[in-house]
Amino acid sequence: MKRTWILVLALALGFALAQPQYGGTLRVGMQTDPVGLDMHLSSATATRNMLENTYETLVMFSPSLEIIPGLAESWEASEDLLQWTFHLREALWHDGTPVTAQDVKFSIERIKDPEVASPRAANFAVVDRIDAIDDRTVVMTLSEPFTPLLAFLGMSMNVIVPQHVVEANGDLQNVVVGSGPFRFVEYVPQTRLVLERFDQHWGRDEAGNQLPYLDGITFTFYPDPTARTTAVLTNNVDWIEYVPAVDVPALQADPSVVIAGGVTSNFRSVQFNTTREPFDDYRVRQAFAYAIDKQAVVDLALFGTGGVVATGTTIPAGNYYAVEDSPYNVRDVEKARALLAEAGLADGFEFEFYITSTYDFLRDPAEIIQANLAEIGVTANIKLEDWSIFLPNYVAGDFTVLVSGSSGQTDPDAFLHTPFFSEASTNFGKFADARVDELLLAGRQEPDPEVRREIYREAQDRILELSPHVFLFHSAQYAAHTPAVQGYDFFPNGSYIGFRHISLDN
Repeated sequence: MKRTWILVLALALGFALAQPQYGGTLRVGMQTDPVGLDMHLSSATATRNMLENTYETLVMFSPSLEIIPGLAESWEASEDLLQWTFHLREALWHDGTPVTAQDVKFSIERIKDPEVASPRAANFAVVDRIDAIDDRTVVMTLSEPFTPLLAFLGMSMNVIVPQHVVEANGDLQNVVVGSGPFRFVEYVPQTRLVLERFDQHWGRDEAGNQLPYLDGITFTFYPDPTARTTAVLTNNVDWIEYVPAVDVPALQADPSVVIAGGVTSNFRSVQFNTTREPFDDYRVRQAFAYAIDKQAVVDLALFGTGGVVATGTTIPAGNYYAVEDSPYNVRDVEKARALLAEAGLADGFEFEFYITSTYDFLRDPAEIIQANLAEIGVTANIKLEDWSIFLPNYVAGDFTVLVSGSSGQTDPDAFLHTPFFSEASTNFGKFADARVDELLLAGRQEPDPEVRREIYREAQDRILELSPHVFLFHSAQYAAHTPAVQGYDFFPNGSYIGFRHISLDN
């Protein structure tokens, strides 16, 4: 007996107008440049957001974060969940060659390859073997059951890439050949990234109309948030990302723009390199967790609209797997001072507080946190750096303490294993705890949601106790666009894959 998932194409593509208007170029105002063009090598949200409509994944997420077909039009798993068979649709690469099962095999093996050093290699560590049975059938054999498999296959950066293009170029940092609804045209650093419609894309909307509707997308970079807001208000762009929290109320009241968005699955936190003194002592990390006023961060730095206070860990409140009773939900400065004294630091200390200047929601909390820590005798010396410099240092673990976060999570494994499993390539703070490892491994093998929930709750209690992060807030992410933009869908995982369903009413 096999468990079979076969979803109709209309479900995958049914987020568009029944009678769309074709044509026009969507002008998008972005916060920053991509950090690398090779999706398998990048950790940058900006790279994902600009290229996820040029490439595609085996499966995709709907706006409600359900798994729906992507390049695989159907799939099935054996009863023991160790063998997964994916049936590919007919699709073309942008150079006109067919997408094949061999490309799928090559892509997942490339992500897994230690020499490639993809930051998401651990996503497929349990994929023991991949077989291309024929041009349109792929079989993945796992070494153990792995509940998050489909969620990781649907992550927008775990894309399927053309084997022949990678082999001809060595990597994909300077060439983009995907199978998505838009083809890559050019990237001019600090200026623009341009896509154009791919006329041979397989996609159809629920009425059978060809996708996409747009002729193309031009991304322009506005690192200054005020300039980005001004750009949409003056009609220099049609759509902007990351509306500054301070601007949200005014734009919501302005009939010349439309605000879309809400609380996302993104998390933001103070993160420690747990191998560097004094942050190798969990009591120092706990002291920071008690000292930092998270509500002030949301109210003052994010103007009350940019997020919601984290009441647990990386998983937002309301999620089935979340804990919401963190011991740090009540600020306790005296407790923080006592913990520092226990750690032999009653007189305080100084440290470098590494902050990116690019994203306001990561930059603006820094001074509030700095003032909070001064109350317990700790001096945070803020060092600001552009995201293009900050991100590689973050990924390399070359920091002491910083503010950052992650986006795109859907499965609890991505929320927890990714940053906290000792051997995960994305555990940038080098946190290690044997019990946390044991629980996270158990959680990714457990198919029963109720049992899995208890495993992850115990793991989160232990993570809160050891405090490798101080969990600050879950972002509220807003886009603003002109009324001409029709059919835009907000995705809680921060994805812009809905661009393929946008039309312009000019």
